[in-house]
Amino acid sequence: MKYLYTFLFCFAGLCCNAQELSFEQLISYLNQPAKIVGDSLNVKGWQSVTSMSDTKDDQMYQTFSFGKLKADTTQALAWLRIHADQQVVNQLYYQLPGQEAYLQMLSKIKASGTEKKEMQTIENNQVSTYYQSTAYTFQTITGGGSFTVMMMIKRDD
Repeated sequence: MKYLYTFLFCFAGLCCNAQELSFEQLISYLNQPAKIVGDSLNVKGWQSVTSMSDTKDDQMYQTFSFGKLKADTTQALAWLRIHADQQVVNQLYYQLPGQEAYLQMLSKIKASGTEKKEMQTIENNQVSTYYQSTAYTFQTITGGGSFTVMMMIKRDD
């Protein structure tokens, strides 16, 4: 019986933290085939939201949700949207499950050799801040208790 409780405790811990994707995991999704990324997310318990996904010509976006809020079961604990050109992921948006997870993600972005851009925008009571490295562009979007990070492969201009 002791082993059963240990297994259930470990399994519950794994499920509770599965929505928290690390900086390294998110970066690894960029430049990967969208199908492989989607399959990886499904294995981790994320569900594709077909009503919030679409394909047009060679561009597609696919939205995934994880879990349900206790207070409002129509809302997910976390969201992730991948964007792909010709089925290869080049951009993603990740709504983190809370401020602590956001601050950890922000510290990883800053530690990855980024430069914070002077430009900040405020729209719909949300603040957007931009960071750039040699390979990636990042955007943080915060406001109203929501914490989102955008990551994309830096385009050569």
